[in-house]
Amino acid sequence: MVKKHIFSAHNDLKTGFFCKFFLILGCILIILYVVEIAAHPLNLSNDTTGTILAFSILFVGLGLISYFFSCQFAKLSKIAEEVENDESLMDLEEPDEEP
Repeated sequence: MVKKHIFSAHNDLKTGFFCKFFLILGCILIILYVVEIAAHPLNLSNDTTGTILAFSILFVGLGLISYFFSCQFAKLSKIAEEVENDESLMDLEEPDEEP
């Protein structure tokens, strides 16, 4: 039997962490690429430097996409908080209880 998962509107699915992780990793690879192209300290081949550039572009792109999702989840959380605290949506009458 499959367990049903219910996600809260306040849950960002760790997109903030992945945003920072991918952006930092992408920036490190871009710096490595620029240093290798400028000074050749590691004497890597052109294929390897091209691969480093490709992965850096991918990681920066994934970081930007996860940043977008992080912002959307933050907006969703803010809207959910407003709906929870909105007094115009609350029932004004108490339900009648039978003895």
